Amino acid sequence: MSVKNLLALAVIGASATLVGCGSDSDDAVSNVFVPCDDAATECTLAGVLQEDFTLKTGVEYTLADVFQVGEGNVDLDDAAAVAAAKEAGVTLTIEAGVHVKAAGEGVLLVTRGSKLEAEGTAAAPITFSGEDDGYDGTGEWGGVVVQGFAPQYGAGNTGVCGTDVCNVAGEGGDFIGNYGGIDAADNSGTIKYVRIAEAGKVAGPNNEINGLTLQGVGHGTTVEYVQVHGNQDDGIEWFGGTVNVKYAVLTNNDDDAIDFDEGYKGNIQYAIVLQNQAADATPVGSNDPRGIEANSSDEDYVPQTEATLANISVINGPIAAGQPGVRLRGSVNMDFVNSVVASDASNEGCIRIDDSDHDADGKLADGSTNPEASAKIDTPVNIINVMASDCGTGTEDGARTYPKSSPESESGLVEVVAAFDTAWALTNGEATVASTTATAVNNGSNFVFDATTYIGAVEPGTAAADAWYADWIIDGSLDQ
Repeated sequence: MSVKNLLALAVIGASATLVGCGSDSDDAVSNVFVPCDDAATECTLAGVLQEDFTLKTGVEYTLADVFQVGEGNVDLDDAAAVAAAKEAGVTLTIEAGVHVKAAGEGVLLVTRGSKLEAEGTAAAPITFSGEDDGYDGTGEWGGVVVQGFAPQYGAGNTGVCGTDVCNVAGEGGDFIGNYGGIDAADNSGTIKYVRIAEAGKVAGPNNEINGLTLQGVGHGTTVEYVQVHGNQDDGIEWFGGTVNVKYAVLTNNDDDAIDFDEGYKGNIQYAIVLQNQAADATPVGSNDPRGIEANSSDEDYVPQTEATLANISVINGPIAAGQPGVRLRGSVNMDFVNSVVASDASNEGCIRIDDSDHDADGKLADGSTNPEASAKIDTPVNIINVMASDCGTGTEDGARTYPKSSPESESGLVEVVAAFDTAWALTNGEATVASTTATAVNNGSNFVFDATTYIGAVEPGTAAADAWYADWIIDGSLDQ
């Protein structure tokens, strides 16, 4: 359906007689969201938002079903349809301190051409969680999905999607619709001082909603100071796109904390990953929790995937047994700088780098099917000032990286027993390094990494009360 046809339906639906506030579920035409009255103290969020709307402090918001911002997730026929979607885009603004509680079917879906302006503060963060009190659940609701017009690259090295229009079916359920485009600088708004807890709706095998899903989101979007806690799937996953992220806290997520693929081109600095810290927990279904995962091999061979990660602290708990702290599959281009991967001794190494299968035949680049037999690594990973700690014996890797024989993957890696203070800063002497500025991926954003003289997400000597995550994260979520 084209945007013009969809908007025509929306106008018909909006002309119906609508009573009350929140979604009008009886509207059989388009399920248009009806903005709540300014004097309302309670508001239900569901349906399609077709005009700018603000969530205000002092109002109790319930995310009862899919709350779709704009209508840019339909099939777009041509460049004119893209322009029309941008022109028709709406903005959902969320004031600092707002707490949105979500029911089981609740999902916030921000479509192409529209924006989410959610800018909290350290003193008044914006929170999304389940309906019950506390933040100790998981999979209680869907999650936050943001879609943009930035490029996505297809599996099998098929290249960028489209020359003037792109429609990629998004993961997470049939209602997700399409994302992607040709605008690397696309702006989907601001996500700053935002906490997302207890989410992770599963629509089917390999079809889940992450805490924060970024589908084709452009670098005009700001994502900073964000926490995803207790998600049943990944913490943050990038599907293509170019959006950069600074200051992330990813705690107790059941699958990967950081996951990127499909030609994502971007930069991430300062992230604390506390992975599966509950010693008696068991990952759900086929979840294989790792601190960082990136894919470009087998059926997902996308060599355009490119990222630089700096000042990342991955603490991989014992419940991730059998999994490395970091796994990079195939031809992922990645610089891993001034970071630490501290694992539990029961896990499968700290950093695993798999050889690349270019033609999806199940074999590695040298023709072998046994990873142990492959001496060729064509995964362009640069490891610079990275500490690996308590990597365990593992079933395929004796200690640090996989395969251990690769000079490329070993370069810049030091194995020590990591010691963290109460602020999650490293106290090891090896954590002090020469001033290092990571080289940013050139995604058109002119992103510049902060120069740091330390390994990890927190500068040594920082008091916990003064750390960049202080005050705004969920209480107790970084307890040691």
